[in-house]
Amino acid sequence: MLQRSLELAVLDALHRGVESGTDRGAEFQHVYNEERPHRALGRRTPGEAYRAKGKALPDPELAARTQTKLDEQRRRETTAGSPGATRRKPIPKDKRAEPARADVTIGPGIHRIDRRGCVTQNNIAGKRRILNLGKHNAGRMAELLIDHGRAVAAGLETGEILADQTLDATREYQYRKPANDVNDAPRQM
Repeated sequence: MLQRSLELAVLDALHRGVESGTDRGAEFQHVYNEERPHRALGRRTPGEAYRAKGKALPDPELAARTQTKLDEQRRRETTAGSPGATRRKPIPKDKRAEPARADVTIGPGIHRIDRRGCVTQNNIAGKRRILNLGKHNAGRMAELLIDHGRAVAAGLETGEILADQTLDATREYQYRKPANDVNDAPRQM
């Protein structure tokens, strides 16, 4: 019964236009749940039957306190620049600060470059770090050496330097600085 009533309401709304369709859908939902009694529910409306079950409704005061905490946390994240913060406009090159160099040394290791063009190395200055080697290098094998905060990655097949960058201790994801003569603008993945 519900299916047929809903189909008729939707077809009627499509015939009248899209704006009318959303109004008719909301009207149908209200009539079905709040005004029309159902035999299966003992001649009660679905809304009455639902409310009669005694399910706990959220405490408005608790919901307001929780929302206030979430808003405060979101505000702190966006102002502090912590992980999970919303994106801000990029800082121009001339106003960027030098990265906080992570003074750590790790011997050479062989890694497979993932489909994003990145290598993940655990326990660099106490954290997992992701080094960007370029999406065009995805699937290749690379040797990674970290010497006093400078990460150098070389391709195993060719021996070419894929990345030579300073590790930033404040970031998990390490950006790759492209060569000066290469236009290597970031692309969407």
